[in-house]
Amino acid sequence: MKIQVRAMACATVSLAAMLAAAPAWSQETASIEDELIVVTGTNIRGAEVIGSAVQSLTAEDLAKTGKATIAELMRELPVNFAGGAAKSDGNRGGQDTSSGGSNMTGGSGVNLRGLGALSTLVLVNGRRVAVSGQFGDYVDISNIPVAAIERIEILQDGASAVYGSDAVGGVVNIILKRKVDGLHAVGRIGTATEGGGFEYQGSLVWGTGWDSGNVVLGYEYNKQENVLASQRNFNGGDFSDRGGVNWPRYTSRAGTAANIFTGGASSNGTVAYTVPVGPGTGLTVGSLTPATGGFGNSYDPWESFDILPEMQRHSLFMSFDQQIGDRLEVYGDARYTHRKGSYNTGYGVSYNSLPATNPNYITGVTNNFGVVIDDLSLHRDVAVKSLALEGGVRYEMFGDWIADATVSYSREKQFRKSQALRDSNVMEYLPSGAFAPSSLVCSLMGLNSSNIGAIAVPTQAQTYCAGLNYETFNPYSSEPLSTAVLNQLIGYEDLTFKSDVIQTTLKADGTLIDLPGGPLRLAGGVDYREEKINGVLDFNYRSINPHVVPYGTTKQKIFSLFGEVSLPIFGEENAVPGIRALEFSAAVRHESSKGLKDFKTTDPKFGFRYAPVEGFNIRGSWGTSFHAPPMRFQYDGPQPVGGGNAIFYGNGLYFAPCDTTLVELNGFSSSGGNCSFTGMVVSGGAGPTLKPETATTWTLGLDVAPPTMPGLRIGLNYFNIKIANRLVRITGGTLSGILANYFATGTSPYINNLIFNPDDALVQSLMDDPRFIGLSGAGPTRTASQIQGIIYATQTNLANLKMQGFDLSLNYAFDAGSLGEFELFGNGTLITGYEIEGVPGAGYIDKLGLYESTGNPVEFKSRQGIAWSKGAFNAVLSANYTSGYECVSGCYVPSATGAPITNTSPVKIDSWLTFDLQLGVDLTGLGGAFRDAGLTFNALNVFNQDPPFIDTGRVVTNNAAEPYDQANATIIGRTVSLTLRKRF
Repeated sequence: MKIQVRAMACATVSLAAMLAAAPAWSQETASIEDELIVVTGTNIRGAEVIGSAVQSLTAEDLAKTGKATIAELMRELPVNFAGGAAKSDGNRGGQDTSSGGSNMTGGSGVNLRGLGALSTLVLVNGRRVAVSGQFGDYVDISNIPVAAIERIEILQDGASAVYGSDAVGGVVNIILKRKVDGLHAVGRIGTATEGGGFEYQGSLVWGTGWDSGNVVLGYEYNKQENVLASQRNFNGGDFSDRGGVNWPRYTSRAGTAANIFTGGASSNGTVAYTVPVGPGTGLTVGSLTPATGGFGNSYDPWESFDILPEMQRHSLFMSFDQQIGDRLEVYGDARYTHRKGSYNTGYGVSYNSLPATNPNYITGVTNNFGVVIDDLSLHRDVAVKSLALEGGVRYEMFGDWIADATVSYSREKQFRKSQALRDSNVMEYLPSGAFAPSSLVCSLMGLNSSNIGAIAVPTQAQTYCAGLNYETFNPYSSEPLSTAVLNQLIGYEDLTFKSDVIQTTLKADGTLIDLPGGPLRLAGGVDYREEKINGVLDFNYRSINPHVVPYGTTKQKIFSLFGEVSLPIFGEENAVPGIRALEFSAAVRHESSKGLKDFKTTDPKFGFRYAPVEGFNIRGSWGTSFHAPPMRFQYDGPQPVGGGNAIFYGNGLYFAPCDTTLVELNGFSSSGGNCSFTGMVVSGGAGPTLKPETATTWTLGLDVAPPTMPGLRIGLNYFNIKIANRLVRITGGTLSGILANYFATGTSPYINNLIFNPDDALVQSLMDDPRFIGLSGAGPTRTASQIQGIIYATQTNLANLKMQGFDLSLNYAFDAGSLGEFELFGNGTLITGYEIEGVPGAGYIDKLGLYESTGNPVEFKSRQGIAWSKGAFNAVLSANYTSGYECVSGCYVPSATGAPITNTSPVKIDSWLTFDLQLGVDLTGLGGAFRDAGLTFNALNVFNQDPPFIDTGRVVTNNAAEPYDQANATIIGRTVSLTLRKRF
């Protein structure tokens, strides 16, 4: 079956290659009009990249896509796969992708080849910029204004020989404007037609030049309104209308009117009774309603929850170039962005136990309850202040040799303030040394300084809570809670992180000697940079009193030496029949780092280009690349925050089949044939033990542009990547799938990170670790002997990977006379091999086209269409295609009774095809105020195609499962926009 799928995909690509290739996605090196331009992938000014494929997207190309931000644009790029750091609608789950996890602010990264944001180097003007997130594991491209962009160049090859660390999957270089004539204004309004998501964007860019220099100044504003899950096809988490599971029925067993359980209180526990609506006082067993089938009340986990947040951004930018005398030029640029957003994150849900000291205790039942605290919709506010500065001096030495000294500085200051239930305590202690009760538990006790004396021998916990003089919380009341109780139940987390990078580069390049085939050119230099990340946490949601916890500063210093040569053997001057051009390139970079762990690496790269005739190039490259562990991957200091460094355990968070012999179960809760076990999670940094991941890459391609057919361009690029010591981590969004796969097969690529039925001494050592924050979720406190599994959700050099495939592009432009000018275009990436060796020596497993929560790439993505222009009018119709794939294990289907069970046979995930339409008109012909003005209408996902359904059971927030794979699709639906451009 897989062979047939690949054959069909190849046939589709071949057909597309005969019909299309977009100017906006052209697979070629950017044209060189100025010898001072540095093309992405080489340190030699004015030179073309030899051997590697480079896509170039100009500002005009960006406008044609109809996208308002770079993040939206990159998501549609076939060579980029969305799984990884952040998507526009990925604010809910996963340690990396969520603004509630280590991503912090809902930023957007780039994931070339599907290798992860860690393996893609993102540059601005060829310079490194400060990283984002608590772990510093991606560059946030959402902070870069579209109005500032001159072009984006994407090197589809490893490039550590040129750029150093991170350039494994490729390089994205965002090049900002340096020359603008006059004032350019752009205004854009847009909306999602299904509701929400209204967007405003406006920009002003002004520039001028003089004989010896030029300057550019600009401002861009963007505001996006939120989209609620209720405005899309989430159906409250009930997917039974499309063959999936009714998740609230089985995993959301709480309500505004509380449930009372037969055993432990949990999201999927067995409900004995439901509490009647009302004040909840003076209740007896006879007042309660017996639950049918153990279900009781349920709630919509997506209620008051954003899938797209409200976000606004202000961006300022400038650049200047100034010639001083005949040989010296100074230049610089600056960019500042302030982006802030607000997320609705639903309602707090408490599964807990009402003690007998509470005056509302009901005799004769467990008093283990589940209730939705819907008096207050929770929020998460985020903000980023992004600053980048660059200055340099360029000196013409002799001949065409130029020396360039550049210094750049970049900072990302990230803020997140969240509301959350105060259901744990990691700061205050009892005299016994145990953690003190949480604010929620103390609120339930109903004790204060006036009534504690009625207890003859109070426990330490009771005495502690009574001293707080809290107002009593009655979970059986469905009437509004007082402000005092809400303040006791709802706390805050205020997190600030700063990331800095300063980079200094001294480089020289020029012609060493003129050869018959052209100039032999060299480049060489030194590079030094310092990177730093630190943070501060102010919180009370995991404590009784507010606490401030500084996060330790992590630093590293990197020194590099690099060199490069471009050697032409044959060129225009000495071409012979069959060899119109033949040239080679070689580059090498030595990089050493000092930080939590030192490392040294030397990476070479070689390339060639052979042109037998004009308009036909054969090229290839070979090289090694590496990715150094991000600084925060090596930091293991305490961080009591979501996505941070912490050790905790949960009673009802981890499940295995009820008949398994692979782990001891705890009897706390069960559902659909799965039972809970008490699992301890060690999350965050791994300490200074990690090694750089290393890669070997080679490519072979051809570019065809026949001089007899000036409108035709064809590109074909084969790539082959092998990665060793790959850095991986179990995250909150992937754990459920990893556990399901392990218990289904008895093994896992993460087997070294999973320890079941562990030794008591090992568990106790983790409980004694300063990162230990105790129990997460409902259930009894456990001793070391009662922990049945340890999950090391830390970074590790675990996997090896092999990947290969093709990038294809074709463009055919022609003049149809009176009908106008046409352009057929297309661009696609076909992956023919994606194999992972989870543990060294275990053998490679084919993961291509298989859904896993860890995010394997699909086989084929493409974008194709047709563009037309005639006089003042133009139109573009494009199609975006993502091939189908399947879920072999780890997805959910309803059992005969409707309960969720994992699939035992493959589940097909359909392909996804959407269409975009753009209509434009040049208004200059109207004269007057319309001179040099244009109007553009864009419709994305014209037919409002829903994403393919998949029930992964990926519980990320309040047990809110998602009905689609956000790594390969969006659920926003059709969006339309109108853009007015005017030049003054």
